[in-house]
Amino acid sequence: MLDDLETLKKMDSHNMLDSLENFPEQIEEVLESLKLNLLPFKPDEIVVTGMGGSGIVGDILQSFLANRISMPIYVNKDYSLPSFVGENTLLFVVSYSGNTEETLSAAEKGMKMGAKVVAISSNGDLKTMCEDKGVVFIKAASGYHPRAAIAFMFVPVLTLLSEMLIYDSDVAILDSLKVLRVLRDEIKTSVPSADNEAKRIAKQIHGKIPVIYGHSIYNAVANRWHTQFNENAEILSWYGEIPEMNHNEIVGWAGDKNSSMFLPILLRDDKEDERIKLRLELTKEIAFENNVEYILEVHAKGDTQLSRILYLIYMGDYVSIYLAMLYGRDPSPVEVIDELKRRL
Repeated sequence: MLDDLETLKKMDSHNMLDSLENFPEQIEEVLESLKLNLLPFKPDEIVVTGMGGSGIVGDILQSFLANRISMPIYVNKDYSLPSFVGENTLLFVVSYSGNTEETLSAAEKGMKMGAKVVAISSNGDLKTMCEDKGVVFIKAASGYHPRAAIAFMFVPVLTLLSEMLIYDSDVAILDSLKVLRVLRDEIKTSVPSADNEAKRIAKQIHGKIPVIYGHSIYNAVANRWHTQFNENAEILSWYGEIPEMNHNEIVGWAGDKNSSMFLPILLRDDKEDERIKLRLELTKEIAFENNVEYILEVHAKGDTQLSRILYLIYMGDYVSIYLAMLYGRDPSPVEVIDELKRRL
């Protein structure tokens, strides 16, 4: 079914696959159109506040930059902000719709606490708030689902950090574009299942409950796979981190009689630390091999860590949409989320 392009198009009511295919061009669009002219500012810490498909920006930034810059990065997913936020805090407020109530509340508190605020949104109340308060506002392209607009939210953050001389992302982004284009040509819808790794992975996941494990820079990527399975494919999943799961979940895998219902997915890197590599191999042997039907391992590609992170994100996004279609589901609607927001 995944090779029937007519059927895929009919199921995809909001052209999620077309949008995904244009991901490298979306990154280029941001790089070419973003104009910033900010005063120099050296923050003591960076805070990123946002929810869902917008909030993942903070998770990725934290995973990627934790060992690259000298200041701490804190990811906030709540109505409030930590008490340390103040005039030396760089606060990124990310809400694609501009109307996420938790993020609007945190933004208002951040402004009152004196933080240096940079907001990213396609429109909405956040844009109005920034205009009223004279706060830096970066407009994201409109017309996307938040979870499909990552280029318009993550790339501006990296670009701004480059302008502030906190992190130089130019080489990493250029390498990422090259890697993403190669991957796109390998896993886009027109590539048949026999040659398409994303379609093959989706078929292997179908009928199982996926559990995605990342390590170090891939912890946020594991979270991204998990949330994309939730929203696009409408299935339950969970994610965890190596080595943390070696101190708790590994016992459940080895002892639970229902473990065969689940499918462990390991996000791997040929350059991973030797101790992490050993832990992964031992975890496979001790916890998975005699308790699950099979294990999936997906390996990152790219010369830079940013390109390898984006490679695995891109792969996971495609897998989640192909999986939705295997279940006969349109990957666009999120009716449960919409109902909750209405009732709030």
